Amino acid sequence: MRRATSIALALTLLAGCGSSDSQSDTSMSTPTSAELSSTSSETTASTTTSTPSTSPPRTTTTASTTGAVVYSKKVVGKLPEAVDLIQRDSSDAFFYVVSRNGIVERWRTDGSRIDVVLDISTATVGEGEQGLLGLAFRKIVSKWEAFINYTNIEGNTVIARFDVNTDGTFVQVNSPTGTALLTIPQPYSNHNGGAVVVGPDNMLYIGMGDGGSANDPERRALDTGQLLGKILRINPRANGYDIPPNNPYIDIPGARPEIWSIGVRNPWRFSFDLFGNIWIADVGQNKWEEVSIGRGTTKVPGGRGASFGWSAYEGKHRLHQDVASPNAISPVYEYEHVDGACSISGSALGTNSITPGRAGWYFFGDYCTGKVTALLTDGSTTVATEIAASDMGNITAVRSTYNAMYVLTIDGTVYQLQSTRK
Repeated sequence: MRRATSIALALTLLAGCGSSDSQSDTSMSTPTSAELSSTSSETTASTTTSTPSTSPPRTTTTASTTGAVVYSKKVVGKLPEAVDLIQRDSSDAFFYVVSRNGIVERWRTDGSRIDVVLDISTATVGEGEQGLLGLAFRKIVSKWEAFINYTNIEGNTVIARFDVNTDGTFVQVNSPTGTALLTIPQPYSNHNGGAVVVGPDNMLYIGMGDGGSANDPERRALDTGQLLGKILRINPRANGYDIPPNNPYIDIPGARPEIWSIGVRNPWRFSFDLFGNIWIADVGQNKWEEVSIGRGTTKVPGGRGASFGWSAYEGKHRLHQDVASPNAISPVYEYEHVDGACSISGSALGTNSITPGRAGWYFFGDYCTGKVTALLTDGSTTVATEIAASDMGNITAVRSTYNAMYVLTIDGTVYQLQSTRK
């Protein structure tokens, strides 16, 4: 049986703020009101067990489902085939926009361009699910570094590192593509993942798809000897990386020690909230798109040792009978491929400063419908959903900076999404 982890999440991040498949066997549990209203800000997690905890974490505040908001959008700028957007630091008056074509630009918050900080267009092919796919920054003491996730000319995934100057420009002395830390062979051209995220523990998390084709043909996603179909966690160095000592598979024979979570299909975008919980928008096969959550803390972020079920399951529904994932975490939300829906594009978490009235809500888009959905969950089930924007075109990502939320599209238009309390 597939059992759901009961997760009472941080539903407010700042103070003040379909039918089931017949083969599916999924149990869901809902946190009590006392758990949701706990005022303690301290959380704990095991650093020794590889199975996810079933006890709900405490939260600092609770979110309310009452109170309507009005959403609006405005065009901020355009960069062809935009797929990612990130602000390095809260003190920066600029953010970075990533193009699948291999370009990273810096923009002021009004959308005016400052410069091109990276151009690896000769080292990648930006088409389909390939190209320059993700960007992240990390600060060690007073020095900044950047990480990119891209597919090289051969189609394999490369995680590369750059030193970053104080002014936000990249240091490219030895190579325009930086220093390759990790290269992962890709058997097919699709399902490359693409996310790189610096977690609340300052480790680098990497979203890897299952390798492509369809239906996970080689059953890689649940195979702990493979890096594909996983969330990976490493501690980068200047010319390589270390394995964090509390990674869950580090002492398991035959398993890859870089693995943090297993059983994902194509985690194109994922996010951590302020309390260390991981939110994954995992692209589905041909019927179900899903949002999954792993419980965590700032010291031991969510997803440690967890399975999210693919390809034993698609969403909550049994798929392949020849693989099993009995302790897999069920998604908190799924939606079916109906009315033109096709592919989930995550992901951003609302706060009181970037989405007034919707702190603690999770925002994602669908590539085909052009709709942005806001989702409120109690950690195991969906409490409320609403459409935050429509007619956005082919949405590639929904991203947030320290003071705004943005929607990116494949034609390059970057929108700011705003909410106003009624």
